[in-house]
Amino acid sequence: MFFHIDYIENIFCCMTNTNAIEIRDLTKAYGSVKALDELSLEVAKGTVFGFLGPNGAGKTTTTRILAGLAYPSSGSVKVLGYDAAKDGIPVKRSMGYLPDVPAFYEWMKAKEYLIFAGELFGLRGTELRRRVDSLIETAGLNGVNRPIGGFSRGMKQRLGIAQAFINDPDILF
Repeated sequence: MFFHIDYIENIFCCMTNTNAIEIRDLTKAYGSVKALDELSLEVAKGTVFGFLGPNGAGKTTTTRILAGLAYPSSGSVKVLGYDAAKDGIPVKRSMGYLPDVPAFYEWMKAKEYLIFAGELFGLRGTELRRRVDSLIETAGLNGVNRPIGGFSRGMKQRLGIAQAFINDPDILF
């Protein structure tokens, strides 16, 4: 299952004329240990960006701060023009998130899970059903009617990607 590149490029469009991501002098300390030390970077709209580095380099910490799951010790982080530390709700509404190991309610079926995820974003009715059906098809899960607990790892990964797209995000982590 692959997403067409045209679709992926549309994910990264922003509501403002700013970069998709702007990080300035970002520092995160856990006691006396600095996980991040004055990191600065920009990610332009319409690009795909990845972090590479050894264990302990701060990749996960940076992603958690961008997603509003952790707060910086100092510095600034803007996602789609919003301050990630202060404007958590707009940031979370405009993003999709796929952890490296997605977790599911194993007793649910794929459509049930996507409906649940969509409802968390306030989606309802025809729009929600349309998105769920489209994502199920795109993920290659049409006709799969067993609980997620019986899915292969690849099927779970595809369902995780579908879940990350349920809210039609402007940015995907």
